[in-house]
Amino acid sequence: MKKTVLRETDETAIALARRLVREAPYAAIAVNEPKTGFPLASRVLLATDIDGAPAILVSGLSVHTRAIEADNRVSILTGEPAKGDPLAHPRLTTRCHARLIERGSENHFRLRQRFLNRHKKAKTYIDFPDFNLFRLEPVSANLNGGFGKAYAIDGTDIVRPDALSAYGWFKSGDIEKYAEIMLREVENRDFTFVDIDPEGIYFRKLRNIAWHEFDKVVTNHDEMLEIVHDLAGKIPKI
Repeated sequence: MKKTVLRETDETAIALARRLVREAPYAAIAVNEPKTGFPLASRVLLATDIDGAPAILVSGLSVHTRAIEADNRVSILTGEPAKGDPLAHPRLTTRCHARLIERGSENHFRLRQRFLNRHKKAKTYIDFPDFNLFRLEPVSANLNGGFGKAYAIDGTDIVRPDALSAYGWFKSGDIEKYAEIMLREVENRDFTFVDIDPEGIYFRKLRNIAWHEFDKVVTNHDEMLEIVHDLAGKIPKI
């Protein structure tokens, strides 16, 4: 019997996989080129939906967009290499089905705002008629946490459907209010508030995004205020 190189997937591996998706400002994307059948790689800006599913904004003029329209199976690679050997640092390959988000829909409104919260310069072109938002729905993933640390991750472990279902109460909340509370005690630090949702909060320092995951999915506005107040002054270092 052939010996597997995969480690047993545990909560630590799943948590790392979830973080590698949520903290990535961009990703390498692999698609199948329609005319040739060759694998085609490109780079896309990345945001996440409220449940953690990746989202991309792409132009219909690009080759990779036409490839997605012909075959919605895509893979993305996330994980920033640091100093030293780039293969010694964690990265995640996530296989997804890309789903076009219809303009004017509630999903489009939500993802458009999520994308702009992370990529403010995209405001200049996000509403161009040839640009579209796609939600990438994870099917499975391969996590490499460094040498000798390979894991198979199920797509359902990357997303949190219960967070998306919580959007009903969350969309009526005041995100700016949460940001003001959170940053009130850290205004002299190098952190900026990026976004918040029922499963966590996002910060930025220079180019880096940090995601602080809540202990549980928040189910109401009062609970969110309590968590935000408790976290004020305890922002994690990037």
